[in-house]
Amino acid sequence: MSKSAQLITTVLSSKKIVAVYCRVSTTEQAEEGYSIEEQERLLIKYCEDNGYAVFKVYSDRGISGKSIKARPAMKEMLRDADDKKFDMVITWKINRIARNTLELLQIVDLLEKNNIAFKSYSENFETETPMGKFSLQMMGAVGELERGTIAQNVKMGMLARAREGRWNGNVVIGYDLKPIENSTNKKRKDTELVINPKEAEVVRTIFKMYSEGNGYKAIAGYLNKYGHTTKRGNSFAVSSVKDILNNPVYIGKIRYNVLQNWSEKRRKHKNPNPILVDGIHEPIIEQELWDKVQNLLESSKGKPSRIYDGEFPLTGILRCPECGAGMVIMRSTRTKKDGTKRRLEYYCCGNWKNRGTAVCHSNAIRADKANEYVFGKLSELLSNDKLV
Repeated sequence: MSKSAQLITTVLSSKKIVAVYCRVSTTEQAEEGYSIEEQERLLIKYCEDNGYAVFKVYSDRGISGKSIKARPAMKEMLRDADDKKFDMVITWKINRIARNTLELLQIVDLLEKNNIAFKSYSENFETETPMGKFSLQMMGAVGELERGTIAQNVKMGMLARAREGRWNGNVVIGYDLKPIENSTNKKRKDTELVINPKEAEVVRTIFKMYSEGNGYKAIAGYLNKYGHTTKRGNSFAVSSVKDILNNPVYIGKIRYNVLQNWSEKRRKHKNPNPILVDGIHEPIIEQELWDKVQNLLESSKGKPSRIYDGEFPLTGILRCPECGAGMVIMRSTRTKKDGTKRRLEYYCCGNWKNRGTAVCHSNAIRADKANEYVFGKLSELLSNDKLV
């Protein structure tokens, strides 16, 4: 090795190697005005000014700090920490690392087990000293208290708006969101629902078709056939039709607080008594039609669910050869010449089953034949000595 190469190696090995972590959610950037690029610039400059060598910049863009699982850059950084690829982690503020004290301390503890220090640029402390560790715990607890208080105040404000008949949700088909002039809300612009005539006709068609005996799939297929789309520009599915038929916003009502726990993303733990009040917006559906549809929906609840016996391990694994969607199970009953009936299961295109022939075709394949073929091939591969 040349003398110059030895000198460079010596200099680099003497420098503290630092991992830079940055995160900002879309909402935070819009409300607070700090971008992830600005975080990166400040932290890289800080490292240069203090003689640190930046190992890598880990950035989670447009991602909430509620959970590590949803942050790919954070997970990558923690894997590299386990491999001891750097000596310190630096971030702009401690709330970039975690939104609650327990998770923050767990991350810092993992770093410390690998002899990696943690430093906050804005709060000006690091965990290499006992006082720094104490400051971290105190500031994490205070930050969590502040966030909890803000969240509670926001929820109370939204509950008050709902009780006044004002819309709190995002865009919904059939309506547009119109900003309210002279709004007093500083953090969030108050909006109201105004009817979108073209979309309102689609909503009326859905209610009318269901009241005439058409099912979810038939309605979705009809809408897709004639080129109608959801508010987000997607084709209609069984779930989107069902959601529209169950939404009282279309008769001029406001329903709120269906999920009491805001962190629940899945539709579990529903509030049995959500807020339901008269809204200040104009209804799209008449009460008589709404009542008829709700009675039909209620009567259909008594029908047995289509639960398929047996196992169908290739569900979602097999892909539709036409559109690439996951294949799902369907059942068909055939009557033999002697009058006996035989039930057959098929893997069919999930898009076709949920959205109709305007989106794709069934492309069905017998489930027993598909299972036999796939697992036969797997057995051949596993018994091949060259591959094992």
